[in-house]
Amino acid sequence: MRVSFILAQRGREPSASGDAMNVQEKISYYLVKYLLWPLLQLLAATGAAVVVSGKLLMIAAALAVHANTLCDGPSPAAQTSANMPQARLTIHYNRVFMKWLYMNLNKLLMVTHMALPEKSGQTFRNFMSIPLGADLQQQTEGTINSPEQINVNFRDIVVGQWANYNNISDLAFMTSISNDLEENRRVMAYQLGQTIDDLVMYMFDYLRTWDTRTSNQDSTSAPYPFTKNIIEQMPASLSGATVRPMASGFYNGSIHPFFVGDLSLDNSNNSVVDIWKHTDAGQVKLEALTDENEGESPTRILELMGCHWRQSTNQTQTANYLSSGTTAVSTYLAGADAIIFVDFPNKRHTKVDSKWENMSLWAGQYSERTAFDPNGLIMAGTGYNCVLGVGLPPDATSRARIAMAVPQTT
Repeated sequence: MRVSFILAQRGREPSASGDAMNVQEKISYYLVKYLLWPLLQLLAATGAAVVVSGKLLMIAAALAVHANTLCDGPSPAAQTSANMPQARLTIHYNRVFMKWLYMNLNKLLMVTHMALPEKSGQTFRNFMSIPLGADLQQQTEGTINSPEQINVNFRDIVVGQWANYNNISDLAFMTSISNDLEENRRVMAYQLGQTIDDLVMYMFDYLRTWDTRTSNQDSTSAPYPFTKNIIEQMPASLSGATVRPMASGFYNGSIHPFFVGDLSLDNSNNSVVDIWKHTDAGQVKLEALTDENEGESPTRILELMGCHWRQSTNQTQTANYLSSGTTAVSTYLAGADAIIFVDFPNKRHTKVDSKWENMSLWAGQYSERTAFDPNGLIMAGTGYNCVLGVGLPPDATSRARIAMAVPQTT
């Protein structure tokens, strides 16, 4: 085999004289010469071609990257916003309305709710017995004394009706891109929530003239700040007048966020924040003071001195407070039965809720034409209709406390 390979390399064929080979060697010679050796040369040539071709391709790719092409470089675009009005003048309208700035309304959480049944008139009357004092007179043996006379107070609450509506023309309703009926329903619900909140708040303000103890925690020294003393004395004053807490076991209060900010910035000894720092439960209350990113979560409750305080910007403001040229803001704290809220629950009227978002106002389309709108020009609408009343219990003692102060936070 080795001789055959050498001969094949030299291109010589075996001769009869000098290169004597047997049959096996002849077969090996021809295999090497006509098969293996050409195949080896082919593989070597192919490898060399691949190496050269790959290098050429790399050079060509590098030249292509740096070569100038059509419309590349400083040439301006043919189509721009100037000659494409379909791009420049087209406006995308967001169908979802953004949220408006709305107040937390919490006065309905500070009242006692009572229901006026149907077919019961328009006046709701509450009665309250006048308690008897201690009888320290010893009973005379064998003598029957005169009976005790128990007096009864009563107070009337006259219910009224509050209603309003909004409607939409057929042309506007059928061509508008947004859900206007639902958006208008929310706007009307917020109006109803503000109306009820104000009605209750005005009745609270009336208590300042009804019983002078209602306002005995006003800030009276310049600059008239809202201090820890006020927030401590308000529930103590109610307890001292034997006013019971709400059904939850707490007095319910409404406080402006400015005053919450004032309390959180108070760095004096034994301040509200200083007290909370030393208790594990207080750490949770501190989170409520500083968390402003509540989103859709319920309004946080500040618990202090047996009270649940809820923040609201819908508080009565008094201009030129004590002739100081400043504006005072009221803070409210209520015990049980401080204000009586009379509702008229039935399917026809809007159900009142402490959260205005939960009030189910009627909203829909007018399917039939009427004598008032024979051409059907008004297609849809929404509105509310409430019968309710707000009043005081039949008692001369105020069951609420209201403190006026000037916020230092603005």
